[in-house]
Amino acid sequence: MNRPEETATALNGVPAAEIRAALDLILRSRAFIQSHRIRRFLQFVVEESLLGQPHRLKEYLIGLEVFDRREAFDPRVDSIVRVEARRLRYKLEEYYRLEGREDSVRIVLRKGSYVPIFEYRTSGNGVSAMAPRRSVEIAAFSLINPTPDTGSAAEEIQRRLAHVLIKEGCFQIVAQFQPNPVPSETAAPSHPVSASSSANPADYVLEGSIEFHDDGFRLLLQLLQNADRSYIWSETTAGRLQDLACVDHLAQQLVRDLTAPAGEAVIARRQTDRTESGDAYLQGRYHWKLATPDSIRNSVAFFTKAVEADVNYGAAWAALSEALLVSSVFGLQPPMETHARMREAAVRATTLNPSLPEARVALGAVLSLLDWDWTAGEEELQKSIQLDKSDPVGHIAYGIQLACRGEKDTAIAQVELALELDPAALFPNFVLGWLYSVCRRFDESISHHLLVSRLATDYGLPHLGLGMACAGKGQFADAIAHLTNATQMKCGSLVHGHMGYCYARSGRRDEALREIGILNSRSESSYVSPMSFAAIYSGLGEEEEAFRYLDRAVEIRDTSLHLRLLGTEFDKLRDRPRFEELRSQIGLSQAVYANSVA
Repeated sequence: MNRPEETATALNGVPAAEIRAALDLILRSRAFIQSHRIRRFLQFVVEESLLGQPHRLKEYLIGLEVFDRREAFDPRVDSIVRVEARRLRYKLEEYYRLEGREDSVRIVLRKGSYVPIFEYRTSGNGVSAMAPRRSVEIAAFSLINPTPDTGSAAEEIQRRLAHVLIKEGCFQIVAQFQPNPVPSETAAPSHPVSASSSANPADYVLEGSIEFHDDGFRLLLQLLQNADRSYIWSETTAGRLQDLACVDHLAQQLVRDLTAPAGEAVIARRQTDRTESGDAYLQGRYHWKLATPDSIRNSVAFFTKAVEADVNYGAAWAALSEALLVSSVFGLQPPMETHARMREAAVRATTLNPSLPEARVALGAVLSLLDWDWTAGEEELQKSIQLDKSDPVGHIAYGIQLACRGEKDTAIAQVELALELDPAALFPNFVLGWLYSVCRRFDESISHHLLVSRLATDYGLPHLGLGMACAGKGQFADAIAHLTNATQMKCGSLVHGHMGYCYARSGRRDEALREIGILNSRSESSYVSPMSFAAIYSGLGEEEEAFRYLDRAVEIRDTSLHLRLLGTEFDKLRDRPRFEELRSQIGLSQAVYANSVA
């Protein structure tokens, strides 16, 4: 970026030249060198600060200047800036934990603000300077069955929570102490008014309720992360008003969970003490990692064996749910046989270990793609990322969910983050190429799939992706050639659907009808997704038949429905009222799009 000469000589006591040097070290680091968008983001906010223009660092302007949005950009609908800000904070934490741990000047981007803070790592006497403390707002609690005397008890509970968070967690506390209640069944709003300034919100808000009864009370605490308004922690306790030790213990548990290194709390609980179960799980992970439709189907058998050998193996239950889901998306298993198993496995995993990231991924996927509860699904996927930001699977699952809901740029950002964590992973690379096609960025999709196909010559999914991208460009002969190469995979019904669509669009009607015949024959002995039939009939221009099969996909809750609706095969149907009705049925109406990103 070409900028005029900076006007600030120092910010927060740090000379501009030193800030420039610190920025240069970050931009040239291994953590940032391949992350072009967040490099540009960081450079922009630092340069605006050096120009004495921190007031310009608003979400709308950043969207225009950094992410090339147009003037019609609406941050309430397009959350790209917030998503990338979270990525930037994560990458800065990673940089200062590893490469930049000895840097004398640090650049900090606090949650809830796009204005960077510049500070020295050490004070003049060589003692490490205290980093900005994380802040927690303790909101006024909802009171259930209150009496005139319970207000003082609620305030004492709040003060005890604040004491432990300050003393043992070194948190900065903002408290909204409990007003004395008027006797009623319930008091206080379910979403209390924040006590912290909206311009400088606390990092977390601790909300809760206290239910009073004759023998004591029951306390429910939930921790809200202000940056993305997601709940990341929830626990309950019960005790007597004469003895509040249980409140201290609950606060200490919250401190441990908030201050534990990422992943530490869940690693041990991912294991099993039974050799047979552990071996089967590892074999399942091996087949899962190969990331072909056939290998994913094989992983289902091993994960099933793992949970049969150890019914309390949470990680295996989560893996089983995910493998069943992907198998069903590829059309390898019928939804009527797999959905109940998927849901059971996801619920078992989260029940056994609520802190297991992959369990939250499994439940979020079930809620989204099976139950069509996109808001609840998003909450679970966000929890998985909060539990382990270094797990690529959470980012991939969230990216796919965002794409289904129409947030395509933020979906790409999530998958790009997954690839930064595991650049050589085959399936995330396929998903990124597919997302480029979904965004109608066909040339980028083709380039990416070609790169992956050269790196893994026997991997079939890039050929499927190339077929879809070439079809999107109208290059149907090339698409058919790539799809022919993809027939080696054990998901023939999916490939035949795309192939028939390409034949139809290129005027080869007889060959398109032949593909329909092949699908009909297959359906006599195995499951064939109605989406494959719908795609071919859409290509043939037979809209009534296309909608008949789309309706059938909705009726049986075909697992691939939402993903395949994003393809170009259905572009000619999108402006039809019947198509909008269908999207509304599966929870993806325009209103849902708006609400989900506001």
